[in-house]
Amino acid sequence: MPELFVIQNPAAGMRSPERLRRRIESALATRGIAYVHEYTKAPGHGTELVRQALADGFQRVLVVGGDGTALEAVSVLAGSEATLALLPVGTGNQLAANLGVPKRLGRSIDVALNGGVRRIDVGVINGRPFSSMAGAGYDAKVVGPEPYLKRRLGYLAYVHAATVAALSPKPVTLRVSVDGELLVARGIGVEVANMPGLTVPGLRHLISIIPGARMDDGKLDGCLLAAETTRDCFTALGCIVTRRYERSSSLLYFSGRKITVEADPPLPVQADGEQLGMTPFTAMVWPAALSVMVPSR
Repeated sequence: MPELFVIQNPAAGMRSPERLRRRIESALATRGIAYVHEYTKAPGHGTELVRQALADGFQRVLVVGGDGTALEAVSVLAGSEATLALLPVGTGNQLAANLGVPKRLGRSIDVALNGGVRRIDVGVINGRPFSSMAGAGYDAKVVGPEPYLKRRLGYLAYVHAATVAALSPKPVTLRVSVDGELLVARGIGVEVANMPGLTVPGLRHLISIIPGARMDDGKLDGCLLAAETTRDCFTALGCIVTRRYERSSSLLYFSGRKITVEADPPLPVQADGEQLGMTPFTAMVWPAALSVMVPSR
């Protein structure tokens, strides 16, 4: 029986998905790996493919795509003994970057086949799993740029969205309950993360948006962005980039196992880049729910 199930999002990566597939096939053949390959055909199809892979007895699934495709796999693999491997060819690739999975195809395939296995937490928002980040308000605007901008600008579309949102902040009253303790403030958004950092074009290293956050500590980490003016926004963003978090009074950090967020008026909500309606939302941690392939130490 083939040992690897490969799911490829044809909309991610090279302009020619067939060319990318041939490169993957060549790399796997060189390593003597038997596999099954399937393209995703529509949003949500990756979830169906992973379910079928598990039903057929596969214990390792390689996702060729970005965070959206990875999320579809995570939603099925969480809680199972099967392992997720990543070949990051999407726009953001936040999950892969936080796990240290390299972008170069040959190296990422080596990790997928011969790397170490790490067990990480999974977040659950309103009953739906997420692997990287969820939030309301500012970050939902940042991760949801217009599709035509993503096609034209790539990752810079997110930078554009972040700048536009910071230039025209619309503060609301935010209520965040963290394991029963209430935090109330005026601000433009709340971030709930299952990982410490974000990738940014031009920078080699991740930007740690939440200091000390981990993917395997049995908690979710978050930040209420209590910014009310454009100056507040850019000051807070500057402190995050330079890791001088304490210099901004707009960055209110928290961590816990169960986090509920309410906003008046309501704000848009996202998880791993997927829009999920409006607040309120409840996020919980699912400790050590997912096995992932990571570089060997």
